[in-house]
Amino acid sequence: MLTLDDATFLYDATGGIRGANLRVSPGETVGVVGANGAGKSTLLGLAAAALVPQSGTVTLALTDLAGRTRKCRSDMGIGYRRHVGYMTELAPVYGEMRVEAYLRFRTLLRGERILRVRRRVMEAMDRCGLMGLRRQTVGRLSLGLRRRVALAEALLTMPSVLVLDDPFAGVDAMMRAEFATVIREVGARAHVLISGHDPELLEACCTRFALVENGALTETELDARTARERLTPKPAEEKGEA
Repeated sequence: MLTLDDATFLYDATGGIRGANLRVSPGETVGVVGANGAGKSTLLGLAAAALVPQSGTVTLALTDLAGRTRKCRSDMGIGYRRHVGYMTELAPVYGEMRVEAYLRFRTLLRGERILRVRRRVMEAMDRCGLMGLRRQTVGRLSLGLRRRVALAEALLTMPSVLVLDDPFAGVDAMMRAEFATVIREVGARAHVLISGHDPELLEACCTRFALVENGALTETELDARTARERLTPKPAEEKGEA
C-alpha cells in the first residue's frame, strides 16, 4: 500500500500541495488530474520521493513472499526510492548519450547489481519499443521517442511504485495506445500514479481518478466521466471569464 498521509509541500503561499491524503493499493492505477498549476506535479514528486514532505508522511508498505510486511518512508532516503520508477515532464536528461548507454548508466545509478544491468536495460527497451533505436543519440530523437526513453528509464528496476508525470504530452495517438498497454501491464502488480489534464486520454490505463484543485487533493475516487465533468468549466464560470 502506498499512503500519503496529510502530505504537504509548499513553494510559497499559493504554489504546492497541502494536506494530501491518498491510498493506492498494488494493482491500482490512479490518474491525477487538474488544471495547470493545481499541484499535480508536486503531488507526484512527493509520491516519487523527489520532494520530501514538509509535514505529513509518504509511506510504502510491501509484503514479501513469506507474508511479512515492511514499511519505507519517503523521507528516509534510498530505502524508499529504490522501489520507485519516476518519469518527469522533462526527462530524459543527458541527451548526448546513446539510448542503450543512457539506460545502462541510469540503471547503475539506481544501485542495480552489475550482473542484472544488461538484462534490465534489454527488458525495458524491448517493452518500450526501443531495440531498433538503441544506438541512436537521445537528443536527436523526436519528442515522442524521447518520452519512450523516459518511460523505459522509469521501468528499469521493475518498480513497486510507478510515477508518471504527464507521459502522454507530445505523443501521437498510436504511441499513447502503446504507452497505455505498457502501463496496464506494469500496473497489474505495481502502485501507479499518472498525471494529466484530460481524463479521456488517461482512461485506457487508469482504475480511478483523483482531482487536484488549487493546491489540495479534493477527490480520490472519481470515474473518468465524473472527472471530466469536474474539470469542465460551468457556463456561469465561462461567462464570468469572458
